[in-house]
Order: sequence, then C-alpha cells, then structure tokens
Amino acid sequence: MAWSIPRLSRRAFLKTTGYGAAGLTLLSPATQFVKTAAAKDETIEEVSYSICNFCSSVCNLKVTTHTRNGEKRVVKLDGNPHSTLNRGKICARGQSGLRQTYDTDRLKTPLIRVEGSKRGEYAFRAASWEEAYDYIARKTQAAAIQPWEWTMVGGWTSCVFYMSWAVPFAMANEVPNIVASPMQHCVTTGHLGTDLVTGNFNIHDEMLPDFDNAKYILFMGNNASIGAVSTCRMVRFAQGRKKGAKIVALDPRRSETAAKADEWIQIRPGTDLPFLLAMMRILMDEGLYDAAFLRKHTNMPFLAYRDETGELRLLTDEQGRPRVRVEGRDEVRTVAAFSNDNTVDVDGNAFTPALKTPKDYSLDGRAVMTVFEAQLQELEPYTAKWAADITGIDAEVIERIAHEFGTTRPAIIDPGWHGARYGNIMMTRRVQAMIQALTGGLDRVGGWMNSAEVHHKAARMYEAMEHGYEMGSPLATLAGMAFAKMVIGALSKRENFSHGRPGWTWAWNAQEKAAGHFSVALPVMTESGLRESVEGRVQFNGEPYLTRAFLINASNPVRHYYPDSRWKETLSHENVELVVMIEVLPSDTAPYADVILPNTTYLERDEPTLYGNGVNHDLALTTRYAAIPPLYDTEETADILLKMTEIISGNTDTFHDWVEKLTGLKAAPIKAALERNRQTMKKGAYQLACREVAFNQAAERLGVTPDHIDRVLRAKGVYHELDREQILEEHAMPWRMPVPTESGRVEFFSSLMRQLRDGGHTAPNFNVLAANVPIQLRSGSPREIAAPLAKDEFYFTYGKTPTVSHASTNSNNPVLSAINEFKSDVYKGVWIHPERASRLGIAMGDPIQLTNTQSGQQTTGNAYVTRLIHPDVIFVYSSFGVENKALSRTHGDGTATSKLIPYQVEPVVAGFRSQEFTVRVNRA
Repeated sequence: MAWSIPRLSRRAFLKTTGYGAAGLTLLSPATQFVKTAAAKDETIEEVSYSICNFCSSVCNLKVTTHTRNGEKRVVKLDGNPHSTLNRGKICARGQSGLRQTYDTDRLKTPLIRVEGSKRGEYAFRAASWEEAYDYIARKTQAAAIQPWEWTMVGGWTSCVFYMSWAVPFAMANEVPNIVASPMQHCVTTGHLGTDLVTGNFNIHDEMLPDFDNAKYILFMGNNASIGAVSTCRMVRFAQGRKKGAKIVALDPRRSETAAKADEWIQIRPGTDLPFLLAMMRILMDEGLYDAAFLRKHTNMPFLAYRDETGELRLLTDEQGRPRVRVEGRDEVRTVAAFSNDNTVDVDGNAFTPALKTPKDYSLDGRAVMTVFEAQLQELEPYTAKWAADITGIDAEVIERIAHEFGTTRPAIIDPGWHGARYGNIMMTRRVQAMIQALTGGLDRVGGWMNSAEVHHKAARMYEAMEHGYEMGSPLATLAGMAFAKMVIGALSKRENFSHGRPGWTWAWNAQEKAAGHFSVALPVMTESGLRESVEGRVQFNGEPYLTRAFLINASNPVRHYYPDSRWKETLSHENVELVVMIEVLPSDTAPYADVILPNTTYLERDEPTLYGNGVNHDLALTTRYAAIPPLYDTEETADILLKMTEIISGNTDTFHDWVEKLTGLKAAPIKAALERNRQTMKKGAYQLACREVAFNQAAERLGVTPDHIDRVLRAKGVYHELDREQILEEHAMPWRMPVPTESGRVEFFSSLMRQLRDGGHTAPNFNVLAANVPIQLRSGSPREIAAPLAKDEFYFTYGKTPTVSHASTNSNNPVLSAINEFKSDVYKGVWIHPERASRLGIAMGDPIQLTNTQSGQQTTGNAYVTRLIHPDVIFVYSSFGVENKALSRTHGDGTATSKLIPYQVEPVVAGFRSQEFTVRVNRA
C-alpha cells in the first residue's frame, strides 16, 4: 500500500466493497436518507440504544434509524454519548455493525443438510423452524443420543451474553461437556496468571487500567487492547498520552500500539517473561517498591519454609492461619487466614509485618524466610545480562526501563489480552501482575482498576461470608476466583449429574495422568480430550465415553482452534450423529453442521436481561433495544435453548429452575410471562419473558418501577447507579476490602499452585513463585532462541487487525472488507523484513510458502516486505483465510493461521502454544 494516501472516491469505494449498481440500494440508507429527504413526513428519524457485539469490550451504542414508506432501516451507529464506558466513541468495527444486519450472505432461514451430502460440503436446503426442530428430535431419538454424549461449543458472545442460559441448559439436560473458546485462548491461558495474583476471573472483562491518569505505561505481549481496538481502553489511553504519559511498547513488530509509543523496543518473540523476571529482580533488589503496601495487603511478609522434598510451604498455625514476623522485634504473630490487612493479628493487636528476616533465621528448629525473601532467592539468576542474551535487548535498556517504571508513580504495565501463544504466557501475565502490585498500583488512580461490577459482587460476597449466609445465584453473584471454582466444580464433579459422569475432558485427563502421560491439571471448558472422546478413546468406568452430538453456538472452531484439520476431522467422524449450529453468518464451521439455526443480529433484538456495564469503573445497568424488527426467519438464543431442552430431555421445568438457581431470575413469573407471550407471538416469547422478570427484579432492588428503568434506558442507554469515586472510597481492593484470592491478599505465593503441586503437578508452570518457564521453539534449550536461525527459518507471530476480531465472520462485512482490501498488502500479507527477504529472493507481493518446522503443516501467502518487523520474525494477521464460499466478500483472502499452527497445549489449563515453533519461508 502506498503511504501517500490516495483519495478514495465514492466510485472507488463502491468498487472495493463489491457493489455495482445493483448493490447501491444496500449502501444508500446510511449515506442518502437524510440528504435526499424532500419533506419531513417522508422520513422519520429515531434513536435507540444497544450494545456492540463485535468484540468483548461490549461498548454502548447509539443507533439511528430512518423509517420511510413503512420501511424502517438502521442508518448509523455511534458511540453512546451518555456512556462513561466508551465515552461516546466507537471503533471501525462498531460503526460498521449495521452492515452485518444487512449482509446479503446472512443466514436467513433454518437449513438442513441435503440428503446424500457429506459434512464439509456446504450443501443445505431451506427449512421451517418446525421442520428443523423435528429433524433434530428424530435424529436424537433414532440414534439414542444420551445427555452426556452431547457437547456444547460456545464463543465469546455465548459466554458474555448467554451464559445465564447456556449453563442452566447444560445442567437441566445433564450435559457435562462445554467447550468455551475464550478459555484456552484468553480467560484461563493468560488471564489465570493475573488472577492468581489479583483474584480476578476474566481480567479483560473485569480490570480496566486507568490510563487517563498514569504517568508511565508499559505494553508487553499485547497489541489487542489498544491497536486492535478495545474502545474503552483506547479512549483512556489516548487521554493519558495527551496528558504526557510516557509510552513504552515491547513488540517484535511495530504494531499499531507500538506506533503510538514514545519508545518501541524490538524483543524476540516468546521472551517477554525473561525480560519481566529481570525487571522484577531489579525492582525488588533495589527497593523500588511500595513497602507499606506489600507489608499490609500482600502475602509477601508471610513466613515460609522448605520441606524435606524442597517444596516451599507457608508456615501456619494448626488452624491454617499464616505466621508473620514483627518488624524490628524477635516476635511472630498469627494473622487471619482470609483478610486484606496483615497489620492486625488474630487477637486484634496492631503491628508492622517484616518483609525480611535476620540472616540464618529459624523458628522451632526450622529455617524460615518470608515470601519476599523466597521470591528474591528465586529471582537471583535472572539478571539483566541473562535476560539480554535471550531477549536481544541490551542489559542497560532493561535496567533503564525497570528504573523508570519503579520510580514513576503512577505507572501501568498493561495486563494484556489474548494469551494463547506460549507455554510460559500464564507466568508472563502473573509476573506482570506482580510488578504492578510491587508499586501498589491496584485499584487506585493511575493504576489497574477493577470494574464497578466486580466491586459490587465482591462486596456482597464478603457481606454474605461475614454473616454466614449462602449467596445463591452464583452466576450472577460470585466474584473472581470464587466464580472460577464454581465453574470448575460444576462440570468436573460426577455427583452433579444423575448419570454419574463428569465432563469427558476431566475423564480423559484423569485417564492420561493415571497412565503417566501428559495431562492437564485444570481443563476447564477446554477441548482437551474431545477428539479422543469422538474416536472412542476416552474410558470411564471401563466403558467408552463417546461424544456423538454437538450444539455449536456463535463459535467457529474450524477457524479459531488449531489446527483446522483437527476440528474438521472431529466433526466429520463417523461416530458423530448430529451437529447443530446457531449462527448469524455461514462460517468455516458451518459446512460441518447438519442443521443450522439462524440467529437474529444484535440490532434486531431485545436482550433477555439487564447487564452490568462491562468493564466500566462506574456502576450502571444496560441492555439492548431492538432497533428494527428481524429481517429474516431467525430466532433468539434463549428460545432456541429452551426448545432444545424440550428435544433432548423434556426437562423444561428443570431448565427454568436452573435459571433461577444460577442467575436469580425467578422461574414462576418467567413461566407465567412465557405462557402469556405465546398467545400473541410466535418467536422470542421466552426471551421477552426473561426480560420482563429481569426488569421487575432490578426495579425491586433499586426501589423504583420497571417503567422508570425502561424510560431511562430508552432515553440514555445506561442506567447509572454509582460513580467510581464512591465505589473506590467504599470498596477498593485490597485497600478497603480483600481481593478474591484464597487468602484475601494480593498473592505473590500462589495458594492455587500450591494445591496443584500437592496434586502431583510439578512442571515449572506450577511454581508457587515467579520463575522462568522454558518454552520449546526449537531444541527445547532455554537459550535456544538466542541461537542463529537457518537462512530460511523464522519465528512465527500473529495478531488482530483493527478491523476484524480474530476469526470473526465480520471479515465479510462490506465496509470492513473495503478497508481490508484498501490495505490488503498490510492486513493480508505476511510481514517479512527486507534483509531476510532479499536473501531468499522474495520481493513485495511475491507468493510465498510457509512450512511449520515441527509439524510439517504448510500454507501460503503473499509477502509484505517491511522494516517494521524483527528480522528473525514473520507476522500474519489472524483475521483472514476464510474458506467458505458462502462468505462472498472474504473467502480465499489472506492466510489462515489455523492451517499452520499445530495442536500443542500447556499443562495447567490446556492453553494453546500457538506461536511455539518456527517456520521455513520460500517462494511459492
């Protein structure tokens, strides 16, 4: 692409979108309605409010519609000016959302596979909803598919918006198998590392850095939250930058974020952890930390010892309460097992905890040290020189960055986004959180800040703990690691189901561990064991534990799991009797379905409940209002799940009961409203019944009427409850109340990793302290990354474009497709440095072949030759490579990362090691 940007004329724009004259009518509403209206009565303009559905930032939207001659159309999307989440701004994806609704390739009616065709062929016939449901029922009955033989697969929208129905669906139908795509990619793989320190569950939905007020911002292993555009983060980042914050970005590529930085530091891929360990060593060794914070609010002062096997353990009393040495005195106190304050012992006496003990300190004849000292010992080998050899960054630069960060207040090291890249990513995120905590930069101005919803839930949860009553409604009320433990227990415990089977992923990993093979400790909602279950290799109680049916909701595993062939083979296996899919557009997974149930788009629907306002620091409620009626023969997710319950088990009353038990939405009024709605409407009756009850219950909690909430939301799109200042004053964590870790403190010594090590998981990934986790890019040697590469060998990296979220079908969106085509070389090309390209005889735009040196997988692309990439690295945007020709604007474009990435996972949560290999590059 020429950087002397040409004028993009209207004719050229129409050409790049694929519109000719025949397509002009699709474009005209957004560009011409207001301009060409001759009289007021010809066009009626209305505004409604919604929530963006193009990424998990869930920005608040203002939706403008025009009605002419009885036809109502969405003509413009903007950021909601009343929202303090995205502050009236919206990204390119968000603005283009209306084009998804009017996408000519949309799924418009239920589809059933043409008789005689095979999975993998996009061969379907149109059907009515009655026929589609009847087909599913007959197939389920004829094949005698048992509840535990179903597997649910859900994408991020299913998790964020419909978890309150998906999990009750699983429990009511006794389906213990859920594959949630955010888990292995983000929520457990990377975020769990942060969570181990701060007690959160899903960091990018719960923690929003206060970039506005930071003076120093360090980005590592993350372009997505700024450059690939999370608008709520971007608007705060832009304000912080405007106010003079120094921005430093470590990235092998001059990414969109690095382009906005004051300093871009090229780092070898996969070496963020060594850099961070050296940085943490400097901060702790040179006293560049908030000692008062560490003493009072973390487990750094806890006393610890090594047992006879060398395992580090906390020193506790007989009740499991930590022991802490008094600063300046030869005295040890006992502190509460769960608290946010180490400066008061269990008898109510105030004291100052010590971070260090005297030399050769012992207690009861045993050598004892503080967690602070144990961590310093662990960090001893990780010098700046050690990290320099691995990262390719001069030791002086590493030392300078550490000093700048440690001496500037407030400072932020960005917590990161997408995590599944290396086996050390969990530790990388964990050390990032520790560095943030060393400066005391948690839940305070200019640092990391929890969302208002997390504060609200945690406060209620602690209140219940204090007064000894059950919370109830765990999906709606539990915060942080308590929520995570509930999710783990729900599907891993066989006693939760009358058939006595846990999820196949738990059965498979227990089987592999017993056999002495590689196993995963916490395979929470992963696909670890899925293929083996389909093939009949998972055994439970001496019998095969088969997967024979799939319900896939808003997920595209053929594109966003690795490799694509694994899922194609799994879904096509002869043991699989039925694949049902709920979708808006025909993804690359759609050809492997037997029945496709079309979903309404987010602009066509009212939501079944009220939501918290995402990651916002202010406490507020929000929801969606349908801007237009559904254009096609589509249905709502909640209603589909209710009908599928009727088909699979008939337990619809149990489904309502589980919704109440897990979310708090009362079953009796929902059932009454459902019956009433069914008298007047054919579709969406259940969704609107849930919505009615949700409004009523929210009104009761707030002491207002449902109509009042409705009026405010219709007028502003958000119902404001509390400002962040009031929330921090009352509920800042750990300043005012505990964080939701096992101990209530910010944890440098991980209580969860201690439990997992006691369960036999002792790989470096499970270290109770911050430590290096070697990755296996080539030979497996910790220093292998510093060894010279072969002439045609490169490290592989990938990332998000600002226009498409990973493997989303919105690459087919006409507006986004036009932008992507205009920047085709940048977005769809394979980035390669000119010095390396020239040695291989590769020029700009040349067709090239990429070969995975470990697995032999191959794919092709076109070279984008640029100095904005590390010489040893190639980079591919993950947004392209669509195969399904039913996506007419995007199929065949770019390089599919899922064709190159092999199946390899780490041992804690089966997180993908999706960049842990090298590739050979040659002219095609």
